[in-house]
Amino acid sequence: MKVLALGCGDMGRMGISVLIPFPQITSITVADKNYALAKKFVKLASSDKLSAIEIDVINEEELVQLISEHDLVLNTVGPFYKFGVPVLTAVIKAERNYIDICDDWKPTLEMLEMDEAAKAAGITAILGIGASPGVTNLMAVKACSNLDEIDSIITAWGFGSTKSGKKPEYFVSRKKLFDPKQEPRKANAAILHLIIESMGKIPTFQEGELTDIDALTEVKSFQFPDGGRPMYACHVGHPEPVTLSRTLKAKSISNVTYLTKLATNRIRGYIKKIEAGEMSENEVALALERDLSRWWVYTYLFFWLFARFFKLPPELCAIIEGKKDNKSKKIAFGIKYRPYGEVEEGMDGITAIPLIVAALMLIDGKITKKGVLTPEEAIDPDEFFERYAKFCNENFTAKDILIEKIIDL
Repeated sequence: MKVLALGCGDMGRMGISVLIPFPQITSITVADKNYALAKKFVKLASSDKLSAIEIDVINEEELVQLISEHDLVLNTVGPFYKFGVPVLTAVIKAERNYIDICDDWKPTLEMLEMDEAAKAAGITAILGIGASPGVTNLMAVKACSNLDEIDSIITAWGFGSTKSGKKPEYFVSRKKLFDPKQEPRKANAAILHLIIESMGKIPTFQEGELTDIDALTEVKSFQFPDGGRPMYACHVGHPEPVTLSRTLKAKSISNVTYLTKLATNRIRGYIKKIEAGEMSENEVALALERDLSRWWVYTYLFFWLFARFFKLPPELCAIIEGKKDNKSKKIAFGIKYRPYGEVEEGMDGITAIPLIVAALMLIDGKITKKGVLTPEEAIDPDEFFERYAKFCNENFTAKDILIEKIIDL
């Protein structure tokens, strides 16, 4: 299997690193506009399966040709609101299978409209199989499968208590790739995305239909049902409400984040500066990253103390309320272990590994449906979490990494 990995950023490098050892993979082409970075990563990873190539994904002709030389495309090139649709367009023209970690709701809707074209090309294209969306979707599906009726679905992510797996064999640390003294400082892609998804109107699913609300609208109460304290949480612009509502019949579906009120208010303040024209989105992302670096010692101390006396929620979770045998129930799933990650508290691992699990399932014939698909449409959650567990600890099963709570209401 010849794999084309579009993107050599933090998520892309992590995914490539863990994919290398699998015997099903004969070669991985690391393609990025920053050829120097891709070439340096390939050299440091030191695997005969890897090669680097320069590509600008907006050059459709060159991209189609490159895709045609491979069997499977793994796309981590962001932001997806700029590059999601162009890349999928090229993939369909090249008639190759495709998986990405798109976490923007607007391009997700646009790419889902390309379903018939993908079916005509005979390909499978899976969107948004990362942490949120991705793991959150599949936890929601697991919980909903235990109910006869679904009232509400909440997928959520934020500061939480989760143990990490060991470093992959071929992983290359950022410290070996970047020299801060020689290279200009760029906005962190994940923080930039956090700014974008926290601005303007975002979709949520209420009273049986999609509706727009202001980003960072406060959630009245959020609490993972394990005896922990309620957390300050807000709505953010992730795709779960628009995708889960296609397959799960619920009255309400929302995606929320719990980043503490202090951090959330800081984001609100920066967004006001963007809206007033005082700062650009890139400038805000850099400023917010500096803030987080300054606060890190205090934040770590706060959460260490908090975790000693109170339960923190999982970093990723799904909380569903509904009925089983005419009895009201709340069912929640969360992760208590995650794969190894280096950046932004493990975001590269928790996001990239689901992409790789889906890729291996597709390669192994466990995913056969054609068209443009969301995780819940394409992936069996039980199979997924069994495989995901192995990236947390080779001896783990799904039961070892998931927290499951069922409460009678």
